[in-house]
Amino acid sequence: MDILKGLFYINGVDVYEKYGAFLSEDKQGGTTNYSSLLKPPAVKAQKEVSVRERNGVDVPTTIVQTWQARDISLQFTIVADDGAAFLARYRAFIAMLITGNKGWLDLYLPELDRHFNVYYKESSNYKQLTDFEGEVGGKFYVKFREPKPNFE
Repeated sequence: MDILKGLFYINGVDVYEKYGAFLSEDKQGGTTNYSSLLKPPAVKAQKEVSVRERNGVDVPTTIVQTWQARDISLQFTIVADDGAAFLARYRAFIAMLITGNKGWLDLYLPELDRHFNVYYKESSNYKQLTDFEGEVGGKFYVKFREPKPNFE
């Protein structure tokens, strides 16, 4: 499926070309991956002083907002021509996510022209899409941690 080439890179590698992996949705037209990527993180709590004799709380005259670290959950599907190739791709993809570049992963989506500097946190909800005869596919979520979100 050449249409999936060049859509998503991790550490400069097209994950579809190397691992047969691509971002997927549960239903056609779904946008949960983009929603996770583009949702702004929460801001850190402001310092507040509560004085018993005054209503409310006192805060600084100038409020400086800074981002908290955030988690990004993406759903991947991996496909291969047969069971052996699928298992090899799946294992290699997970190993790459855990190893990264000294643990770091640069997620890049050309469509958004955005880089996300993250590390692997966990995987969940693995679902085998086919049996191991003929073309084989499976999908799963990966949670990444973005310790210093960049929304500039």
